[in-house]
Amino acid sequence: MGLYDWHISSYKQGMVLSRLKAIFILALGLVVSLSGRAADLTSVFQKTYADNSLLSFAEQAQLRQFDFYLVPGILSEAFLKEDDRSSVSFARLTGDYLGTQQELLQNVYKFNSVRLSSSSKSVSEIKDSIRAALNQSASVGRKAVFLTHSLGGLALLEELVDSPNYRDSVAGIVFLQSPFKGSPIADAYFDNPIYLDKFLGGLIPFFNTSPETIRYLGTASRSQFMKENSQTITTITNIPMITVGGVVNGQNSLFTPAVNIMAMGCLEKVFGQCVVRLYSGPYDLSDGMVPFESSKLPGVDFVRLDGADHGETVVNIPYEQYDKARTTTALLRLLLPSLKTR
Repeated sequence: MGLYDWHISSYKQGMVLSRLKAIFILALGLVVSLSGRAADLTSVFQKTYADNSLLSFAEQAQLRQFDFYLVPGILSEAFLKEDDRSSVSFARLTGDYLGTQQELLQNVYKFNSVRLSSSSKSVSEIKDSIRAALNQSASVGRKAVFLTHSLGGLALLEELVDSPNYRDSVAGIVFLQSPFKGSPIADAYFDNPIYLDKFLGGLIPFFNTSPETIRYLGTASRSQFMKENSQTITTITNIPMITVGGVVNGQNSLFTPAVNIMAMGCLEKVFGQCVVRLYSGPYDLSDGMVPFESSKLPGVDFVRLDGADHGETVVNIPYEQYDKARTTTALLRLLLPSLKTR
């Protein structure tokens, strides 16, 4: 079923009942968030997701005052049909990176939504795109709502740390699977007994990726950034935010090898022992690229997507557990009550 068909059929289903359910769910989420600490909104999200209704006309009217910006992460060049910076393209098989979200926001809800140009080669390029977007919104007196994925979220956070003048221009943020404390998979690329960096070093330029970007994603780099900027980040988290992390341990996923590395240090154990240890811990549940705890920000409400790996939230790949349009609608509904209008 296409997004348009889903749009029509959704409104044919008990509209009054679904609106009442939505109000109840939003009230529940607001009460949880008012505790002043990071709230686990997973159960609220699941109820909203199960409701399976589009945003009401009133909710859409509230959100239409904002500009929406989608910020892809690493390897986005290989998953966008119109992006020729990667020598390898998978977009015909998987659809465009954040393509479902863009179609929903732009064509179904009729929001002003733009997918920004990202870069697997240079975080500075992503930050340039973010600054240009914020300047554009500010020039017409509008605030921005960001939906970011992975590296895109790290670039946005860094830009807000570096540029205080942009913070008031951001109405709210949804961070999908961003490794704020780093990804052990990035560490394993450089520090492992089978020389992955030497083996893959000649391949990553074909994806417009650089060793510098991979190192940027590592636990040492991200932990240092979080430590050095902890006070500033606390200030920034006054902006309404939700972080989203996936956990796919023990479930079918294309990312299973990486899941195992972050859960036990190797691809698989033989007689309870790692034959070739690629990572020495700390171990954690993950989406295959980002440990769940790494996807959280101090003091920020979070959602845990059980069964969601790092790719299924942004492209179409096997073993998908969550509908991207429904997920996006549910997250916007959770974020809506706290969005900054002024």
